Amino acid sequence: MPRTYKRITNRQNWDAEHMKNAIAEVKQGMPVKTAARIFNVPRMSLKRRVMDKNSVAKLEIKSLGSCHPVFSPEQEQELVTHILDFESRMYGLTTRNLRQLAYQLAEKNKIPHKFSHVEKAAGKDWLSGFRRRHPEISLRCSEATSAARARAFNKPVVTKFFNLLKEIYSKNNYAPHRIFNVDETSISTVPGRNSRILARKGSKQVERVTSAERGVPTTAVVCVSAAGSFVPPMLIFSRKRMKAELTDKAPPGTIFACNESGWMRTEVFKQWFTHFVSFVKPSKDAPVLLILDKHLSHTRNLNVILRARENLTVTILCLPPHCTHKLQSLDVAVMGPLSVYLTAFLLSCETVKTEREDIVLVLSPNNS
Repeated sequence: MPRTYKRITNRQNWDAEHMKNAIAEVKQGMPVKTAARIFNVPRMSLKRRVMDKNSVAKLEIKSLGSCHPVFSPEQEQELVTHILDFESRMYGLTTRNLRQLAYQLAEKNKIPHKFSHVEKAAGKDWLSGFRRRHPEISLRCSEATSAARARAFNKPVVTKFFNLLKEIYSKNNYAPHRIFNVDETSISTVPGRNSRILARKGSKQVERVTSAERGVPTTAVVCVSAAGSFVPPMLIFSRKRMKAELTDKAPPGTIFACNESGWMRTEVFKQWFTHFVSFVKPSKDAPVLLILDKHLSHTRNLNVILRARENLTVTILCLPPHCTHKLQSLDVAVMGPLSVYLTAFLLSCETVKTEREDIVLVLSPNNS
């Protein structure tokens, strides 16, 4: 089938709205022949649709040829709403993101499709047809955002974020203990800086034998409410398999995950979000607002989006890009002090190791 198809037949050239009205009148008792004449639709087509004899075409839905739309008009409208919603929050989807999201949606709802299971994305033909069916969606070149945080943190961006926050807050009037902020931080098994030591005054260079380890990163997911209450954290270890010893002396309620990188991933964030919902127990009478950054595991996670939309109990609001150093309160109030404390703790517990043998300091009796 060519990508730009030109219709060469007059089959199913009737108006869908007329067919819908004709079917409704026939079901109320009007003869098929009379309804076909009044609404100007084919009599046999009307009869088959009333008797539900078409295997694919139902009611006023048209189905001509071997290629059929993957999603219903209602499902495609949900996609359009999602695209416009993300664009309004400054996290617009690329064509690749949209194709991947369409594949996830089809797989999640078990909709028959011909999308690529290798790329896990819809094809370019589907994307072209989707854009033709929804002209309100256009492919635009977004404004370039500087990677420099100082330039990214500007008044228009921050004002737009707080206006959106005010709009969301006015709808539900969240209590402080129902507003949560989540963030991740990396924790290393070795200190990030060296401790100060006593040395001869005036020395140009002071050296100290230390461990040759580079350290293994562990990600801690911390979530705190505006009232000061916290959700039990999540620890993500850089390893393939979990060991029970890694859970020793962890805070009560802590959950654990592991992967090769030790960083947050889509499936891991889904696990954390389930943990979050089970802990805060959102409901229609007590909805929850969750503020987080724009990491791909957060904003491109269909399972989390669908879970958050259940009964409209959890509203997710993303911080503007490159502004977390100012708007992410956890960085200042929690992550900063945590990093300082852990560094001091590791320095106090540091042991000196060498590849050959342990260093032994012998004190003479005269110096004892």
